[in-house]
Amino acid sequence: MSTRNNFQDLYLADALPILETLIMNEYEKYPDYIGEIFKVKSSTKWGEQSTNAAGIKAAVSKAEGTAVSFDSPIMGYDKTYQHTTYAIACSFSEELLEDDNFSLVEETHRSLGLSMYQTRQVTAFGIFNDGFGDTGPDGANLFSTSHTMIGGNTEGNRPVSDIALSVAGLRSMEISMMRQPNHRNIQIHVIPRKIIVPPELIQDAKELIKSPEKPTTANRAINTFFDSNYELIVSPYLTDTTAWFAITDSSQHDLRFYERIAPSTKTWVDDKTGDVNTRIRSRFSVGYGEWIGTWGTNP
Repeated sequence: MSTRNNFQDLYLADALPILETLIMNEYEKYPDYIGEIFKVKSSTKWGEQSTNAAGIKAAVSKAEGTAVSFDSPIMGYDKTYQHTTYAIACSFSEELLEDDNFSLVEETHRSLGLSMYQTRQVTAFGIFNDGFGDTGPDGANLFSTSHTMIGGNTEGNRPVSDIALSVAGLRSMEISMMRQPNHRNIQIHVIPRKIIVPPELIQDAKELIKSPEKPTTANRAINTFFDSNYELIVSPYLTDTTAWFAITDSSQHDLRFYERIAPSTKTWVDDKTGDVNTRIRSRFSVGYGEWIGTWGTNP
């Protein structure tokens, strides 16, 4: 706890109510890609559960006068999302707040917002950082060369030989994603929409997908990736400097972020000591029930 003995020229307690606003302003100041990457869903329970399924197989021919063929969905893999509470607080003595000149208290409270922002981003991007070594609902890593489909076949969303972010790499990614079938081996026209890279790959990514001309030639050839209008997401919360990823829009993938309690603040006074405490708290879970619509490589 901060005390008057540690700091001089400190500030009036009257301004304390605006500090909670400062916390949230700080939290909202930074780019938040959670909503751009994940299906963000609300929750009112301790957690959420999902089960995927293989739907009906492709239609078959029917001869005149014969009975129609029936089929049933096949139940697949279960996934449980258990919400975790994240919180951090700071405390100032009554005397320190009475005498403060605002700057110290303001800076400390702003840092509460940044603290929660950091935790949520690290947790969300952990899905990608851990995606080459985790265990998903189907028993494979999120990014794997051998996902066992509910219908029995095997598919992958990682190249057999990892490939660098390059023209060849983007071509490999596009073909792989566009050929991803559903669990009944039916083509579902998966379209990659977003490229996700660490800061170390930002220039390579921009040259590859944001330039109307090929970056690797001098003859002004057309860059076909430019017309794909890829959204580029660059995050310092990706820990590997060469790994890169692609995803569809949220209608075609199953990366989920459950918001049980959005970031919120609470300030209270300890009646015995007069200390003023401020907390920021959030409760959420993040995960995936399905790999389709995602792709990753770690060269």
